[in-house]
Amino acid sequence: MSREDSVMLASRTLALLLTVWALAEVCNLPGHVQLFRYYSDHETVLGAGTGYWQFWRQHYFIDLCFTAVKTVGFGLAARWLFKGGADVQEFLLPSSTVESAPQE
Repeated sequence: MSREDSVMLASRTLALLLTVWALAEVCNLPGHVQLFRYYSDHETVLGAGTGYWQFWRQHYFIDLCFTAVKTVGFGLAARWLFKGGADVQEFLLPSSTVESAPQE
């Protein structure tokens, strides 16, 4: 197996793994949205909001944002790895790491 074939196999495998992770994060998004809306609705019903409701609203908003960012990041990384190319080959198997050993 040549160097290019092994890098292509590894990059496509990593792309598949990242795609599965992105889909798993997409499946988690409705739960994050529901929790954020639950605590947001309580704050508006109660008026100014207590510290308890405000804390959990902010917590689930941050959680929702990071889940969205992870999903997009996994998708972009999977696309980059699946396309392959010289930059992916250099990233996965750098040619500069193989150095000749000094001879005595």
